[in-house]
Amino acid sequence: MIHEEVLRSINRTLSWLIDHESHMYIGKLIEKTFSILRDISDVYPATALNGILNMGKGVYKTDESDLVNFFIDSVIALGFQTPMISGVGEDWQLKVNSAHILNIRTWLKLIELNPKWSTRLLSDMIIHLSLGGVFIKDIDLFPRDITRLLNSKIGPVFNLAKQLARIFPVYFNDIGAEGKLRDISTEIDELSHRKDILIHFLRKQSHVESSSRILGFMEAILHFWATRKKENLKPFVPLNIYSQIETKGPYIDGVHAIVSHLNERGFVLPDDLLALEENELSKVFKNISGVERNDFKRVELLSIFYRLLNQKYNIGHIELNNYITQLSTEAFSDLNRLKKALVIPDVKKKLNMLLDYLDRLKKLILSPETYEIREDIYKKRHITVDIPSMYGSYHEMKFDALGLTFRIESLVNVLFEELVEDIDLNLITKATFYQIHTQLSLFNKALKLDGISSVEMELQLDLLAHSLTISGFTFTQYLDIFKGFALAVKNIINDYFNNIHEENLSRILSHLPVSRIQAKYLPQGAELDTEKLVYRISEIFFRDQIALSL
Repeated sequence: MIHEEVLRSINRTLSWLIDHESHMYIGKLIEKTFSILRDISDVYPATALNGILNMGKGVYKTDESDLVNFFIDSVIALGFQTPMISGVGEDWQLKVNSAHILNIRTWLKLIELNPKWSTRLLSDMIIHLSLGGVFIKDIDLFPRDITRLLNSKIGPVFNLAKQLARIFPVYFNDIGAEGKLRDISTEIDELSHRKDILIHFLRKQSHVESSSRILGFMEAILHFWATRKKENLKPFVPLNIYSQIETKGPYIDGVHAIVSHLNERGFVLPDDLLALEENELSKVFKNISGVERNDFKRVELLSIFYRLLNQKYNIGHIELNNYITQLSTEAFSDLNRLKKALVIPDVKKKLNMLLDYLDRLKKLILSPETYEIREDIYKKRHITVDIPSMYGSYHEMKFDALGLTFRIESLVNVLFEELVEDIDLNLITKATFYQIHTQLSLFNKALKLDGISSVEMELQLDLLAHSLTISGFTFTQYLDIFKGFALAVKNIINDYFNNIHEENLSRILSHLPVSRIQAKYLPQGAELDTEKLVYRISEIFFRDQIALSL
């Protein structure tokens, strides 16, 4: 406590000095302070991060870009707090690095001071959260942070801000397990009279420690039901619960038969559950015999529960209509335009209308106006496990607009793939070039909406449009135009991804322990040498960033 009080005193002194001393002296002061913070940040991360934020407010206020850059270099060199989730304790609470969420919030608040000057901080944060993972609970009320970010001047770095914002699994309005989520989780638990300890724990966890991690837990349950192997459950349950989970008996035998049948029929779980309507799964069950009705109901409820959670925490287009119904027609008076676009069968027209709607949302998000926050939050304590939780709802126009933007973009990406597949390249005629020009124009429109502008792309579109008005335009000339398009796309990838992240990614990988990198980046089985591992991680990182963009 004495050390922390001393650090707080230093923070207060720093704030005063930055306001009153010369910029040369401030630079030396920053250097000296960060040398101290490096020594204590592991022991007192919260105090160190608070000091960084206070210092940053003063440094950004000087309006000296060189000083701000020096400060950002120092912040980045200090490293980033990863979640470091290490299971669930006997108190039923996740073992997680509490400084992780504080680090996210500290960097976000620094970025908000001047987003245009904070591109390296944005890039570093994107890389750290992509590689090390992000963990945010419903009770962290992170939508407030998103609203604050959107109310800062993100226009000049809109694409980069979106790359960061996409990573956060927070684009929902209901805090905690409310409404249908609570009803379904309770019903599946009651079917076994709360005696299936695994499902009972899932229910309590979803009510008390609600977060996107619940999806991984449910995937582990489905794997257990399919194989009877419970090892995958270990990261998600306390040891005393894990030891009580039986691999044979009334709570596994029936559901195992059902899930095994689904696997035999070619179902890919859990992915195929997302594509099924609520009443469709019961039709699939018709050919399964020797299983109690309750077990069918349990599998059906778990699949519904999984779909609801996926809709809540992920930003895909599945269940988009259900998501739209949750939005206020008062706040989004033009929702009927969107609903109309979604039912249009013509892919090109649908794309055009969706892109127009995305344009309206972008203007709302980037507007200087601040909107009313409608927040109804209630706190309670669960008697069984003595853990505080909260429930309620959060609505704010820009936050809701961004969540809707991401979900529409997911659908737009699918529609673009359909358009590309629709082009017949076996016989290329002038009509084919007209078709290609139309689709590339739509693609360019989408890029602009995502904050990506390319003079080269515009030039090639003009050349292609001009070529369609000329008779006798040769195949070689068309080939030159499309080589120009290929170069334009390559330069877009360099300007908005490679040049921004490549150097930062290499630096972070040189210091980040492999144990703190998410499993999807690491090879299964044989270990790779350092050079090959860095190449693999870089390839996956850039592929994901580009694929997730509009």
